[in-house]
Amino acid sequence: MSERLTNAIAELVNALKESDELKNYLAAKKNYESDAELTTLINEYNIQASLLETEGRKPESEKDAQLIESISQRLQSVYSDLEKNPHLAEMRKAEEGLSEVINELNDAVRFTIDPDSANCTHDCSACGGHCH
Repeated sequence: MSERLTNAIAELVNALKESDELKNYLAAKKNYESDAELTTLINEYNIQASLLETEGRKPESEKDAQLIESISQRLQSVYSDLEKNPHLAEMRKAEEGLSEVINELNDAVRFTIDPDSANCTHDCSACGGHCH
């Protein structure tokens, strides 16, 4: 790899490190990972979903309708609690912001390699001007 390209990549990485999107993501991730209640809810949701899947795979004659209903109700309750958790909402929003940056970067690289992949209209209304 050329020194020029290596330097450009280093510059890009440094710009990403300084971006609000990455800073927001890292702060949200820290809050998300340190929220014991959220971790408990996620674990319970995964366990309940697994139990429901296991029960759902049984032959009809062996399925316990009452158990399925009970698990389904608990899943809905846990999901509702998850949706109310501010750290989960913060994490989702931060992931979206960081994904937008990464997608723009990927698009810019792809359009540089293959300008025709943008289906260019030459007025930049469809692509935001990445292709020229």
